[in-house]
Amino acid sequence: MNRCNITHRRMTIGTHSLFFREAGPIEAPVLLLPHGYPCSSYQYRRLMPALADQWHTVAFDWPGFGYSDTPDPAQFGYDFDAYAEVLNNRR
Repeated sequence: MNRCNITHRRMTIGTHSLFFREAGPIEAPVLLLPHGYPCSSYQYRRLMPALADQWHTVAFDWPGFGYSDTPDPAQFGYDFDAYAEVLNNRR
């Protein structure tokens, strides 16, 4: 396995504070690694170094998972449409 640094960061997208991990050269093509249910970005901790020589890998925690904020269910749908909107939000 390649040794590389995995950086942990937070970013606000819309009204959601998301936690994400990234590795690899910033100028490399981006490979987005969304986790499944009921996981988190932690599942990619060993895969990211293996891909980081050719890709800028980004693994994030969906709202309500891992280290990302957990929105109030009255304000967030917790369905495919709500999660797609997080990815589509450019604010």
